[in-house]
Amino acid sequence: MTDQPPSRMRRWIPDHDVLPPTRLLIRIAALVLFVVVGDRVTVFMTHREWALDRDAVIAVRLLTSLPVIRYPFEGFVVALEIDKWDWFWLAAGDQPEASQTIYQEWDKVLDLFVLAMGLVASLRWPDATVRRLLALTFVLRVAGVAAFLLTEQRWLLVAFPNVFENLFLMYAVFRLISGRGHMLVGRRSTILVSLVALAPKLVEEYFLHMLNRRPWDWVPLPVPDGIEPRIWIVAMYLPALISVFLLAQRTALEVDSEVAPDGQVMLRESG
Repeated sequence: MTDQPPSRMRRWIPDHDVLPPTRLLIRIAALVLFVVVGDRVTVFMTHREWALDRDAVIAVRLLTSLPVIRYPFEGFVVALEIDKWDWFWLAAGDQPEASQTIYQEWDKVLDLFVLAMGLVASLRWPDATVRRLLALTFVLRVAGVAAFLLTEQRWLLVAFPNVFENLFLMYAVFRLISGRGHMLVGRRSTILVSLVALAPKLVEEYFLHMLNRRPWDWVPLPVPDGIEPRIWIVAMYLPALISVFLLAQRTALEVDSEVAPDGQVMLRESG
């Protein structure tokens, strides 16, 4: 089994995932600054009761999804943050329930566009198992969203959770911090990553689509409101982050490299 991405993808999309430490820190700092400034601007707009036109928001979301192809980690995080902000940009919470339902529908379609950009970016990644899992979870999410749009049954969004999002970010982080291309080299690592990617997304989808609330609305913490969502998100996704670091630093698994007759790299997990 070969683990190389299609050669045509290697030709037209350069590999920007592995960076020198200094450049990596600069890009992460720029990303954090963008998120902080975006949060502040969104809060300012909310307090001033400013709202954007829906067509403008759709254009912003589509355009800001495109960098995911070239900069997978930073582009995906930016797209997710804008997905969070657009609710406030549109003042959707102040709209009638029917308008909120319409928002949920087109928001889910725009989410799929972001995932599609991530799927394109993943085609150049050398880990064939990751690529297959991303393709599978993308298809399942598309099926779930399509069924939801046809039936308006919100439980379908829980039954077909957006696991693609977590898998994509886990591999992108793994690649940045380890400089290695293969994260899943055996059954154990595949099961581990699949479980820690699925569990928090199931919880998040259940709260959002079945309870119509966020976890921090259910169990408030004694911290400022602006910080509380971040704490919950860190707590929910900490197992995934720890798993990525363990996989990046793993020493128990010995990965042997072999060169196939056609010159492509093949991997096997010893033991």
